[in-house]
Amino acid sequence: MKTVFVLFVTSLIFQSVFAQSRIQISRQGSADSSFDFSGFSTDSGAGARFFSGLRKNLTMPSQFSEAPPSSADFRVLGSARSSGGQVEVTVQVADRGQGQRRFGKRYSVAENQVEGLARLISDEITETLTGRPGFASKRILFVGQRAGSRGKDVYAMYPDGGGMVQLTRDDSVVLAPKWAPDGNTFVYTSFHRGFPDVYLQRLQPAGRKVVSSSSGMNSGGAVSPDGRKIALILSREGRPELYVKDLSSGRTTRLTRTAMSAKSSPSWSPNGKEIVFVSGHQGIPNLYVIGVNGGELRRITRGGGENLSPHWGPNGLIAFTRRREGRYAIAVLNPNNGDMRFVSPADADYEDPSWAADGFHLAASRTIRGQSAIYLLDMEGKAAKSLLQGQGKWYMPSFRL
Repeated sequence: MKTVFVLFVTSLIFQSVFAQSRIQISRQGSADSSFDFSGFSTDSGAGARFFSGLRKNLTMPSQFSEAPPSSADFRVLGSARSSGGQVEVTVQVADRGQGQRRFGKRYSVAENQVEGLARLISDEITETLTGRPGFASKRILFVGQRAGSRGKDVYAMYPDGGGMVQLTRDDSVVLAPKWAPDGNTFVYTSFHRGFPDVYLQRLQPAGRKVVSSSSGMNSGGAVSPDGRKIALILSREGRPELYVKDLSSGRTTRLTRTAMSAKSSPSWSPNGKEIVFVSGHQGIPNLYVIGVNGGELRRITRGGGENLSPHWGPNGLIAFTRRREGRYAIAVLNPNNGDMRFVSPADADYEDPSWAADGFHLAASRTIRGQSAIYLLDMEGKAAKSLLQGQGKWYMPSFRL
């Protein structure tokens, strides 16, 4: 699915050709630590569901795996048993060698809450062992087209595949859903009225409002880290340019003015002071950074094919899509010194990266022969893991931070 790129190139024809730069690709690696789950006991009902979820989510991060008792780094001990509609859970994590306890807690939840508890405990253990936040309890937004359907909508699910829900009923072309910082609203572009408009949708209580429906194209919505502004790509004055809109006052400020080019895919810096976006005003689409109040553009990509769909992560690094050797790949760039490396395998097209809360993993679209799925990648280029595939086409993921 290349809809965003199609929107971009329809407003100009790229003529410049840039030399390919030498890119360092990180070597494939194995998991850093492993778990032995043999010391955990459950009943056959909700307790078993809890244990299945804990096991899956603890080994989802690429630095963790499961191993037999003789070689595992950590032992997961405890139990999960149902009684009177409640599930009593005890979880401990200890070093295999010295037996030192690294984590230990007790919980009591309703039977229908065990999957959510498994995700939360997994995140707590992950943060305890790595020092980085877990992402098992952080939902992913994405665009989906179910098998047999002509239209598309926005969906959400947890990384383990649970809790999948359809959030919009546009049954049209929808693009680039992005979480707002509050985790209860998201912004996206929809053609359901025949033209591209940007919407802000609230989950609880459910509601939706138009953010931008000016003449021409409205796209690229991205809410600032403080939740007060939204970056937009608008063509109301001619060619698509980058704007920032104050969500409270409605005031819109134009940031870019470059001849013969289109802009796309804005993403905010973690401190909200800068925006990275795509522009082709010097030829092939490249990434540029501009201050939130405007000013000079700073080009941060060089060489290669098209550079698209940047996401500025909580770690200060920018993940983006770059075309190389006939495929789309995910690269990670340090905007301060230009260091860059690819993190996706060469077995398919990988696009639309979105950082997870730990600043180490990313969700991305993976496409083979027109079939798109959601995959998990990491900074070290380890094997990609499938999060959602089959029964439709799934792409443009956005991790909640």
